[in-house]
Amino acid sequence: MKITDVKTIRLRALIPTEGQVFSRSGVRNTRSTTLIKVATDDGIYGLGSASGNGELIEFIVARVLKPLLVGMDPTEIDEIWDTAYVRGGHKEFGTRGIGVVALSGVDIALWDILGKVRGIPLYQLLGGKVRDKVPVYATALYPEAPSKVAARARGFAEQGFHGVKIKVGFDLDQDIRIVRAVRQELGKDFIVMTDANQGYSVEVGIKAAQAFADAGAFWLEEPLFVEDIEGHAILRERGNTPIAVGENLHMSYAFENFILRGAVDFIQPDVARAGGITEIRKITALAAKHNVPVSFHTWGDGVALAASVHLSAALKDCIVMELDYTYNPLREELLREPFKVEDGYLTPPERPGLGIELNPDALQRFAFAGSEDLAIRQKTLA
Repeated sequence: MKITDVKTIRLRALIPTEGQVFSRSGVRNTRSTTLIKVATDDGIYGLGSASGNGELIEFIVARVLKPLLVGMDPTEIDEIWDTAYVRGGHKEFGTRGIGVVALSGVDIALWDILGKVRGIPLYQLLGGKVRDKVPVYATALYPEAPSKVAARARGFAEQGFHGVKIKVGFDLDQDIRIVRAVRQELGKDFIVMTDANQGYSVEVGIKAAQAFADAGAFWLEEPLFVEDIEGHAILRERGNTPIAVGENLHMSYAFENFILRGAVDFIQPDVARAGGITEIRKITALAAKHNVPVSFHTWGDGVALAASVHLSAALKDCIVMELDYTYNPLREELLREPFKVEDGYLTPPERPGLGIELNPDALQRFAFAGSEDLAIRQKTLA
């Protein structure tokens, strides 16, 4: 079996006013993603997801990765990594960043192919399930009146979610009021996380972490600029709230730096960013060695979600998985059989590979203007 093509499929969905949320980058009015399709001469293809700048991913796949990979055996994943990253790719796109994101999507597609070739689901390739269903927490609480945030949090608790996450990192006083309101609404035993999306300085982060600790926050996620390892270590020592980091880290080396320097309590790798399934296995092995729990970051499309659910089902150190529960048709409508939360759990598909199929109607509706002709892309996915 040989790889015959590596393609990108860029998608974008508009968010209606009622579904928009205010993030640190402003009001979010679109959702976008880049899918990767790896085709073979046997007619088997794999799907992956790359979470980042679609135009750059498209360029890297077409100009760097595709020329290296066409003609290779897609089931020889370690050899492909040696060719695409170690011996070739990193010289073109660096050892981190968008090049690794692009390679993440390719890697997920390769594991999808491997599962289809062997006739087993991805979780079996990873050693089998350690849990039949995956507990998830909801990310959907954004800045507004504390009473409104608390009411939303109550709704997620009543749906069976295993925790809720509040977006902070805006105004410290408002952040504290919101976290306290949610804690009061849900009681002392329900899991409440906070996520600053790199919004604090060390000084403000210490104040936030101390206040959140008093409110019983489970963790404070990405409080500082992601490259500030020393700052995270200081905050972890002085803030009293456990620190979670990982959605913007690439490759196991970055996670190792945080772990060895005592800068993190929970790691949150994103399979569509950190290096794909191959690198996630290295990252989670490293975390297990140092007794650092894992909670996968998921913020993309249905393909990335599928990979994350398989990983979470198969890896014993995964304590809970994130589920972005804001408006996202690229998660809800992209797959023929979308994932459904049942009593706070997701279940991995049983079909070979990722166990998913794309919805052709969704591909048409969410096709990114300016990408290759839609009819051609639909034909290649048939």
